[in-house]
Amino acid sequence: TVESIFLRAKYPERVRVGVVDQIIDGEDPVCDAPVYPCSEKPNQALCKYKDQVDVYQMEAELSVGPVFARHIGYRLYRGEYYATQSDAHVTFTTGWDMDIIEQMEGTGNEMTVLTTYLTDIQGSIDEKTGNSLRRTRPIMCNTVYEGGPQGLHLRHASQPEGPPRVQGMPQLEPWWAAGYSFSRGHFIVNVPYDPLQPMIFQGEEMSIGIRGFTVGYDFYAPERSVCFHHYAIGKNAKKRNKVKHFWENGERYPGVGKRAMSRLLGIVRMNPEKDPKEWDHTEVIFACVVETYYLFYFDFIYL
Repeated sequence: TVESIFLRAKYPERVRVGVVDQIIDGEDPVCDAPVYPCSEKPNQALCKYKDQVDVYQMEAELSVGPVFARHIGYRLYRGEYYATQSDAHVTFTTGWDMDIIEQMEGTGNEMTVLTTYLTDIQGSIDEKTGNSLRRTRPIMCNTVYEGGPQGLHLRHASQPEGPPRVQGMPQLEPWWAAGYSFSRGHFIVNVPYDPLQPMIFQGEEMSIGIRGFTVGYDFYAPERSVCFHHYAIGKNAKKRNKVKHFWENGERYPGVGKRAMSRLLGIVRMNPEKDPKEWDHTEVIFACVVETYYLFYFDFIYL
């Protein structure tokens, strides 16, 4: 991921990368170490641009999920004009940096957030040129209630991928996706990750999205994809399925996931039957009421 970020950017000298690396020391590769020694292959991104990469490394056995990790990632922000977030296991396209900036500026909206669930890497990038082979784009217009041991929450989904109907600029959509997000840097400051969300995997996206809406941000699906995800399917399944998961640490933290979900749902007014004393409450200030978001985008009666 880091190699493609720098080697395929038009202006790699302008890019700074922050990584939260949850690994088993001595077993997993270190994210800021090049594949080959720099003395042998000095043109590797992690040799040429090593001073532009900041890594926070933590022991995998202490991992409590992606939400807390992304909270740490947001704290690596240092005032850059633009900010982007992506999953690990992502490959970027040639000229991705200028492409995504041009798409954002094309909206004419300072409060634009370009965000989507990424398309799978297979069949998506020309290996010789690094250019995208796709003429379709993912857009998020679906959501469903999903249940589990932590309680009901909204989980978003993409509609069937196809050519963009809106040409020449991104298209408005109701949801925010953790897998990819690009915005002005102030989005990181104004809509921070909640650090009190241990053992949460699903649900964070509605929290960020709703809180972002209440302070004036608008979410758009990019017209063109600038990166693609290595999902655990097809030829990548065997390799990706070996990756360990944070929920293996669940016995270390019994009950914290349920309390965290109660807090998450409480902040966005989705569990009015719950007493706030049941979750670790701190004051959350909204620029407009959360219910405005629900009225603007959908009616729960028909979900």
